[in-house]
Amino acid sequence: MSEQSNTPNQSPQIPQNENTAPSINESRSSPVNETAGQRKVRNFLTKLGLPTGLIAILLAVYSFYFTGESPDVITNTIDQIEGTDEKEKEKLPDLIERMENYLPTSTTNSTVTHDFYSLSYAEKYEQPEWVAYELYGDNLRKENKVERHSSFKADPMIKSGSAKPSDYTRSGYDRGHLAPAADMAFSEEAMKQSFFMSNISPQEPSFNRGIWRELEEQTRDWCLTSEHFYVVVGPVLTRRVKRRFGRDKALAAPRAYYKVLLDLKGPDQKAVGFIMPNEKSDAPLSDYMVSVDSVETLTGIDFFSELPDDLEENLESTFMPFRWPYDEERYQMRVAMWNEEFSYSKAYE
Repeated sequence: MSEQSNTPNQSPQIPQNENTAPSINESRSSPVNETAGQRKVRNFLTKLGLPTGLIAILLAVYSFYFTGESPDVITNTIDQIEGTDEKEKEKLPDLIERMENYLPTSTTNSTVTHDFYSLSYAEKYEQPEWVAYELYGDNLRKENKVERHSSFKADPMIKSGSAKPSDYTRSGYDRGHLAPAADMAFSEEAMKQSFFMSNISPQEPSFNRGIWRELEEQTRDWCLTSEHFYVVVGPVLTRRVKRRFGRDKALAAPRAYYKVLLDLKGPDQKAVGFIMPNEKSDAPLSDYMVSVDSVETLTGIDFFSELPDDLEENLESTFMPFRWPYDEERYQMRVAMWNEEFSYSKAYE
């Protein structure tokens, strides 16, 4: 297995896939002093058929959390709709929750929603092009966590039939989780569903048990501070695959994987992407950090199209490494330990 040498600080210029969600049309009746983002949010809420007063409340919430407007502006807005019906106000939490359901676009038009994650299945490669889920700090802190098991199963919800555990037998590849089992340890049912083969992709053992494992561990560490992440993870299927195996040689081993993190509720709203070659590496984790836009360019997937356009542009176009700190000494120690464990296990196979 070759060591990692060239780090993907910039994504290859691969044409963007045209299968992206349409942007929200701007409302012609919006107040002239609203920002572009506020106009798009107003138009979106109007299309939902919401009362004017409730729209004003939601716009005030949006302005406070997403545009940094002063509390005085919000207070004045709320004063203007003081007489809003209480039953309308009760709808607010549910509407905000629905607005935060930011799933990526599917280039395969084959999406499946399980109880704890959603995915877009790529039949051509017998694996998902993406898996999306929400990660909560409270779930990570639970004391009575479910023990990991190894009961891999075909996904009954994939109409064309997902890969089977036996497809990996003697292939030389690990059954690599995309939504990690450790992220689902808060529930027995969540743990079981994480072992559906629709959540699995062929990973080099040294990659799966080394640097990829460390990225999963670090993501959980970050979430314990930020409390909530939207996570999208998957194989890079726009490049020539490493090899095919399994039934009819349909299962494809990707050359790289990506992971995208979106934090809307932490102290600072932020997003970051990672692109990692499917091979052993001990390079610093920061070498693999890229903007979300870079991952979109590489994969052809639009990740957070339901965000207001100005916020989406701000979060996806750049990333700031200092907002994603990690203990480099601990990182190097753990990656070295896991790489050594893998080498030892290979010697006695």
